[in-house]
Amino acid sequence: MKKVVILVEQPLDERNYQRFGIQTWLQRNWLVEVWDLTPWAHPRVWRNFIAFGNKIKEFAGYYPLASGSQLASRLSTVSQINYFVDLTSENYQSVRAKLSLQRAGAIRIVCAGGSMPVPDRVAIGLMARLAQVLAKGPRGALSWLSSAFFHKVVAPRIATGFAVVSGEESTAPFRNSGEMIRTHNLDFDIYLALIKAPAVAATRYLVFIDQDYCFHPDYIYQGIPPLATPGKYFPALRNGLKIISEALEVQVRIAAHPRATYEQRGLDVFGGFAVEYGRTAELIRDCELVVCHDSTAVQFAVLFGKPVIFVTTDELINTYEGRAIAKIAAELGKSPINLDGTDLLSADWRKEMRVDAAKYERYIGKYIKIAGSPAIPLWDIVINHLESLDSGESILNPVVQR
Repeated sequence: MKKVVILVEQPLDERNYQRFGIQTWLQRNWLVEVWDLTPWAHPRVWRNFIAFGNKIKEFAGYYPLASGSQLASRLSTVSQINYFVDLTSENYQSVRAKLSLQRAGAIRIVCAGGSMPVPDRVAIGLMARLAQVLAKGPRGALSWLSSAFFHKVVAPRIATGFAVVSGEESTAPFRNSGEMIRTHNLDFDIYLALIKAPAVAATRYLVFIDQDYCFHPDYIYQGIPPLATPGKYFPALRNGLKIISEALEVQVRIAAHPRATYEQRGLDVFGGFAVEYGRTAELIRDCELVVCHDSTAVQFAVLFGKPVIFVTTDELINTYEGRAIAKIAAELGKSPINLDGTDLLSADWRKEMRVDAAKYERYIGKYIKIAGSPAIPLWDIVINHLESLDSGESILNPVVQR
C-alpha cells in the first residue's frame, strides 16, 4: 500500500476532513496521515480553536505536531512515505516539515486553487514599505521579515512533483516546474453533489456570504489587525441588506463563515436576520440572489447562475480586500456598492439582478474548472493519476500536462 501525508496548518475539523479528501484516500486503500502544524506554527489559533469548543475530527492517522522534536519523532517512526499533499503556507515550521518530508523521499503535491481573481499590485515605495513594517512593532516586524524570507528565498527551492491546478489562472507558476494535473477546485466537488438534489426553498430570499471580517482567525496567521470594526461594519451591513431586501421583496438569510465564532462569543451581529452555519452552497443554490464581498463562495453563485451584488465599506475600500472586491466584481461585469456611501440611494437593483452568462462561463474556466477535466471528485482525479504511474498509463492521461 502506498502512503500519503496531508500536511496542514489549520485544525482538522469535519469540514477539512471532507475537503482534504481523507476518506477518499482511505477508501482507495492508501495509508493516510494528517500532520497538523497548527499547534507549532500558530499556537494562538490552536488555543482559540479549542477554547471556542470546536472539535477535532479524530482518526487513526491524525497527528498534531507542536514542536520540531515531535516532527522528527514522527519522521523516525513512519514507514516509507510516497507523497505529501502540501496545504500549508511558507513559514519556518512548514518549510522545515516540507524539507524533512522530501529528504525522506516523499514527492510533493501542491494544490493551486486558482479560485479567485487577484487584484493588481499597488506599487509602494521603499520608505512607505519600511513604515508599514515598523508600524507592526518589533515582534510584528520580525514576523513579517521571517515570512518574507521563507516565502521569497526558501520556498522556491522546495521542489514540486505535481501541481493540482483548477483554473487556467492557476497554471502559470507551474509551466516550468513539476507536472500539472488539470482538474477543478475543492468547492466544485460540493457543486457536483448538490446538482443531483432539487432546490428546496419555500420562500424567496437573498443570501449574504459572511467572511467574518471582524474576527477571522486569518488575522492571527498574518499578524495584522482586523480589516473592519464591529461598531462600524455590522450596522452598515444590516442597513444595506434591509434596503436591498425591501427593494427586491425578498427575505435575508446569512451564510455564516465556516470558522465564525459569533455564537461562541454570544454576539447577535446580524440583528435578527436568520444565520445558518455549514450550508453556504445549499443557500446559494436555492436563493434569488447573492450579496457578498470577495468570498471564494462566489463561485457557487457563478456555477448556479445566480445574480450577485458586490458590497464594500469605507473601512474596506482602500485595502487589499477592497481592491479584491472590485476585481472580482469587474470579472462578472459589476461594480461594488459602498454601504457607507450614497450608492444605496442610487443603485438600480433590478439591473443588479442581471447575469452576464458569457462572463460567468469565462470565470469558470479561469478560476474554477479547467475545460475538459473530468467532472468527478478532485481527489479521485489525483489518485487516478498517481496510481496510473505504476501501470505506465500516465502519458495517456489527458488531464496531465507537463
